Amino acid sequence: MSTIVVYSEKDQEIYKVKKGVYQNDWDDSIKSYNFLKTSCFHDSILLRGNKIVIPQQLCKSVLDAAYEVHPGIVAMKEHLRSKVWWPRIDKDVEKLVKACKGCTLVGLPNPPAPMKRRELPAAPWIDVTMDLMGPLPSNEYLLVVVDYYSRYKEVKNYKNITCLQIIKMVKEMFS
Repeated sequence: MSTIVVYSEKDQEIYKVKKGVYQNDWDDSIKSYNFLKTSCFHDSILLRGNKIVIPQQLCKSVLDAAYEVHPGIVAMKEHLRSKVWWPRIDKDVEKLVKACKGCTLVGLPNPPAPMKRRELPAAPWIDVTMDLMGPLPSNEYLLVVVDYYSRYKEVKNYKNITCLQIIKMVKEMFS
C-alpha cells in the first residue's frame, strides 16, 4: 500500500484531480477523470468508490500481476474492475492479452477443414447423402435423402423414429 501512496503523490494526473476535488480547479488535461469530482482521497490515494485509482507508473505492474495466470480478456477485466481503476483500463487489458502469443494460440478456434469438391457420380443413385432432422415443432421427424448425381430429393416424415423405421423407409426409397 505504501508503494501506491508514494506513486500517487508523484503522479501529475492524480495531483490535478486532487486540486480539482479540493479547490474546484479542473484542468482540461484530465477530462478522463471528470466523473471523479465527488471522489475522495485516503492517504494521498485517489478512490473511485471502493476502487483504488492506480497511478500511471504502476499500471503496467498491476496488469502484469493480474495476468500471471493468463485468465483471458473477460476474466481479467472483471477481476481488475472489482478492485482498481485507471483511464483506458479496458484498452490496456485488451492490448496485453492480444499481444500474448500463448494466449493467441490457445484462444484461436480451429479453422474448418477446406471443403473438397466431390466428383460427379457416373449415374443416378450411386452416391447419396442422408440426414435425419427433428423433432420439429410438430413433433415430426424428417428423413432427407439427396442423390448427388441429379440433386433429386426424397423427404419422408414420421411421428416416431427408430432404427427399424429408418431401414424400412430407405428400403422403400431404393426399391
